[in-house]
Amino acid sequence: PYHRAVREAAGTTVIMPGAIYDQASVKALRYHARAYMHGHTVGGTNPSLVEALAAGNMVIAHDNRYNRWVAGEAAIYFNDTDSLSARIDTALADDALVARCSKAARARAREAFRWEDVLTAYEKEALRQLGGATAAPAQADRAKHA
Repeated sequence: PYHRAVREAAGTTVIMPGAIYDQASVKALRYHARAYMHGHTVGGTNPSLVEALAAGNMVIAHDNRYNRWVAGEAAIYFNDTDSLSARIDTALADDALVARCSKAARARAREAFRWEDVLTAYEKEALRQLGGATAAPAQADRAKHA
């Protein structure tokens, strides 16, 4: 009954395709979506949220410390169904805001989630755990093969 009610409330302008596992389809949807809604309320650095930022989606995210840490000022936030509805209405009506959010999302992804930085941080932590070995040889070796 719940799913039927949601589908009926959405009308014909909303497509609810269910789970999509084909990565090419996921990428196409991500890169051509007007906005990405992220409703996760707990967790850490959510890969879907980072991917939405990198794709340049306008991000509409649940307002919590995890999502704020990941998306920063590059997202607009909601707390409840009323504020979510208002954010969706804004996303549909304000082309300039969508463009600003898209630009900010790409910038946030570039500044905070570069693979090179993530891997370097992991490498440093692994070396610290091994007793303070230096990361210089591994970094130099990576540079030769880049």
